[in-house]
Amino acid sequence: MKTILLVDDESSVIESLRVILRDSYKVLSTLSGKEALKILEKEHVDLIILDLKMHELDGLELLRKLRPSDHEVGVIVLTAVNDVKAIVEAVKLGALDYIVKPFGVEEIKITIEKALQFRSLSREVHYLRSEYKYHSIDKLIHGRSRIMAEILDIITRVSRVDSTVLLRGESGTGKELVARAIHFHSTRRDAPFIVVSCPNLASELLEAELFGHEKGSFTGAYERRLGKFEIAEGGTLFLDEISEINLPLQAKLLRILQEKEFSRLGSHSVIKTDVRIIAATNKDLESMIRDGQFREDLYYRINVVPMYLPPLRERQEDIPQLAEHFFDVFRKECHAKMYRISKEAMEALLKYHWPGNVRELKNVLERTVALYGNEATLFLDHLPIEITNISPRKLQQMELDKNGKISLEDEVARVEKQLIEQAIQQSGGVKSKAAKLLGTTRRIINYKIMKYGITNSYNTNFNI
Repeated sequence: MKTILLVDDESSVIESLRVILRDSYKVLSTLSGKEALKILEKEHVDLIILDLKMHELDGLELLRKLRPSDHEVGVIVLTAVNDVKAIVEAVKLGALDYIVKPFGVEEIKITIEKALQFRSLSREVHYLRSEYKYHSIDKLIHGRSRIMAEILDIITRVSRVDSTVLLRGESGTGKELVARAIHFHSTRRDAPFIVVSCPNLASELLEAELFGHEKGSFTGAYERRLGKFEIAEGGTLFLDEISEINLPLQAKLLRILQEKEFSRLGSHSVIKTDVRIIAATNKDLESMIRDGQFREDLYYRINVVPMYLPPLRERQEDIPQLAEHFFDVFRKECHAKMYRISKEAMEALLKYHWPGNVRELKNVLERTVALYGNEATLFLDHLPIEITNISPRKLQQMELDKNGKISLEDEVARVEKQLIEQAIQQSGGVKSKAAKLLGTTRRIINYKIMKYGITNSYNTNFNI
C-alpha cells in the first residue's frame, strides 16, 4: 500500500483528505512543515500533498529543503487561490501537480493516481538508465565465445555513431537486449528508447502507432495522439520484426529515413525528427525482396550496420555463463535457498539444442528455481523432461533413407516415440499421468501408442 503524507496547517483540510484516502492508502499527516521533514527521515513516503501557504515554514520553502527528485518522493501542492506564480515556482522546485482549494473528491483521487503512476515510471526509467550507464556492455551481454566477443566489439563501435543497425537472428537470441545496449552506451542514452513490435498491430494501427494521428483522422480517433517517432525524439526507435510491415508503410518509413520528417495521420503539418533506427528480423529479407514482399531501397537504408546474432546451439560454450547468470537472478528474485547447479544438470543444459535460444534457457531456469528453490542444489531431475531425456544426435549419426538423405519426419517420430516411452515409464505405466507429464491428453497418448506400436513392458496397469 502506498504511503501519502499530508502537510497542511488546517486540521479540517487534513481530516477531509484522510477520509477520502484512508481506504486506498496509508495516510500520515502533520500540521507543520518542520515536522514533515522529521517524518520523512523516519518513514518511507511515496507522495506528499503539501499546502503552499502555511505558517512557520511554507510549502515553497519546504520544497526547497526537500528537493523531491533527491528523495524519490512525488509532491502535489495545494493552494487556496489560483496563484499562478506560486504554482510555477512549485513545479520548478519539483512538484508534479497542483490542486486549487476547495477541491472535489474525484479530482483529488485522479490527481493522486496520475502522480503516483508518473513517479513509478520515473523511478523505472532512472533505474534502467543507471543500470546501463554504470555497467560495461560485457556485464549486460553474457557470453565468452569468440562470436560474442565479436558482437560486443561491434556494439561498442556502433554505439559511438548514429548509423542505422539491422539485427538478424532467430527468435530468442537477444536482439532487443543488444538494441538496448547500443542505445544506453550511445550519446542518446538520456533520451527515450522506444520499442515497437511490428507483428502485434494491424497495418492501419501500426501506422498510427508510428506517426501519431489528429482527432477525427479515422474512426475511433477521438483525440490527438503522438506517435512513437515523436515520443522517441532524440533517442532510439527499435522496430522489432520490421519484415512484418506492409509495402505502403515501408514506403513511408523509407521517406522518414531519407528526409528526417513525417506527418501525423490526418495532418499536413510536417514534423522534423531526430531518431536513430535499430531494426530487427528473424526473416530472410533477401528472399522477401525477390518475392516482392520487402522494398530493396528500404533494405539498404536499414542495413547500414548489419549484425547477426547466432542461435544458442552455435555458441554452446556460452551456456554455462548464461545459465549461472539466470540462475543467480531468479534465485534472488524467488528468495530461494538453492545455491548451485549440479554437474549433471549443467551437462544436460550443454547437450540440449535450445530451439528457443537464450529466451528458452532463461525460462527454464526461472521455472526450475521457482518450483525447486527450497532445495540446496539444482539437480538433473529438476529440469524439464525435454532437456533431461533428449540428446539430439549429430547429423552423421542419424539414419539415412534410401536416397542417402535424412528424413525429418522419421527423426521427429523417433524423438516423439522416445518421449512417450519415457513418460509412460516415469508415470509407472499410467497413461493419464504420462499425458499430463507431456502436456497432452490421454486420447492422444492412446493414438500415439497404437501408431508407434508401444507395448506394455513395465508390468503396470497400462490401461488406466
